[in-house]
Amino acid sequence: MLSINYSLKTDPNRVIRPIPAPSELNMRVRNLVLKTGKGKTVKRGELIAEHPARTGRTHHAAASGKITKVTYYHLSIKCDGKETDVAPVNVAAMGPGKELMLTLQDLGLDMTQLSRADLLVINGLNPEPGISVAGQLLQTESDILEAGLGLAEKIIMPVRTVLAAPSSSCILPGAETMKVEAKYPNSLNALTVKAVTGEEYPDNTRVLSLMNLYELGLVALRGLPVTDTIMTIKGRNYRVPVGTPIKHLLSVLEIPISSGDKAVLGGPFRGEAVYSLDEGVKKGDYGLFVIPADEFPPIEDATCINCGECVLNCPGRIQPNLISRYAEFEMFEKAEKCGLHSCLECGLCSFNCTARRPLLQYIRLAKEQLKARGQAETVQGAN
Repeated sequence: MLSINYSLKTDPNRVIRPIPAPSELNMRVRNLVLKTGKGKTVKRGELIAEHPARTGRTHHAAASGKITKVTYYHLSIKCDGKETDVAPVNVAAMGPGKELMLTLQDLGLDMTQLSRADLLVINGLNPEPGISVAGQLLQTESDILEAGLGLAEKIIMPVRTVLAAPSSSCILPGAETMKVEAKYPNSLNALTVKAVTGEEYPDNTRVLSLMNLYELGLVALRGLPVTDTIMTIKGRNYRVPVGTPIKHLLSVLEIPISSGDKAVLGGPFRGEAVYSLDEGVKKGDYGLFVIPADEFPPIEDATCINCGECVLNCPGRIQPNLISRYAEFEMFEKAEKCGLHSCLECGLCSFNCTARRPLLQYIRLAKEQLKARGQAETVQGAN
């Protein structure tokens, strides 16, 4: 399997620099249930959308203003510059239980790993090459991380907490440190847990990234929804309001982009090239990269040549070539039977594909379609 070394070092003298809110935010609301509408005025932190079955994050306005446009894909907020916040919630005073869990979900946190377990693993590795968010948080945001760990341990109640980090000198109060080599794809949660425990998907284990922990800490200290994301852009880390259009970031940071260049939200392996510079950043977007035209061969819907490179480089030990072909022809159930959900979405299959097929995109399409069908069936059953 191809492994790619990447540095997790961050200049300790650097700070996370805030990006000012743009004149307009574009929030992605596809497949979500809207909780507001066109012409409404919203405060920063106000709920604007949630998942149909309430199984995912809720979404909140990252700035106060007026909703000017709503489509199936996006909701636009004309910012008024007043930065009026919703009332905070005293999360710290709540005991562990259903009320706390519902409150955290309403504040937009990812709840998938917040349940009782004996082992809590904190993934302290940067998610992808070129992104230094995790290293930055460890060096400059220790108070917030500590608050986040306290809240996580209140819910999970682990017997043991381990920080998986690139160096034994990395410290998170309340957790023991275990060194994990900073080599992609070791930063994927499943591989980080295996490095710590020696087991694949062990029972009674939960894993949180440093970014998850940071969000928990912000909520614990402020009692407000998390409406920003931390992004690495040109080697520096910035605090960016969710929904900020890419063109605003490029303008503020004076980053040139030409016709034919690609703007990628996320990392170089797992990120998504956007179709428009009006696209807004999302929670979980930890990087922005501009890739010049012709720097890499284009991805295209070419025919698979059965070279096997994707299989040889897959850490999940599945057949991305076969799964992607089923997904390409909308045979999603067959893709599922071939190990679709064992895919870690590392992107190494697409990176190594000789034919330059969009393997990761096909796999994500299959997962999304199956998830949408499941949610639709859940809603229909409830009605």
